[in-house]
Amino acid sequence: MNDFQERLQELLSENNLSRLQFARKINMAPSTINGYFNDNYYPQIELAIKMARFFNCSLDFLLGLSDEMKIKFKLADKDIAKVFFKNFNLLIKENKLSIAEVMREFKMSEQNYYRWRDGQFPKTINLIFIANHFETGIDFLLRE
Repeated sequence: MNDFQERLQELLSENNLSRLQFARKINMAPSTINGYFNDNYYPQIELAIKMARFFNCSLDFLLGLSDEMKIKFKLADKDIAKVFFKNFNLLIKENKLSIAEVMREFKMSEQNYYRWRDGQFPKTINLIFIANHFETGIDFLLRE
């Protein structure tokens, strides 16, 4: 089990919810919830935000990046791709890195950077990698 699976199972248990009940409460297919446990993958970030809001916990806690359940930053409600890109660039500048250096360290093409700039949102696993690399949290990356 990955950290996300463990946290989701913990939150379901604490709230006395089955996977089916939870899926109904957040209006998603039960097969999707089961897929997180059976196929070892992470939810799209929009869905992860919906889950974190449902459980009133931070994204960092839900995704296993922090043991702190308390929400430190208010997550953006709209244009989270733009918010992410702004905060990502802030981290790049603060660390005095070039785009090429960052992409090389992340083993990604510069095309990803430009896709993110143009509003495409990174995959959740990429956000986890970025947060770990910069020793910050996903909550920070998506804060208003």
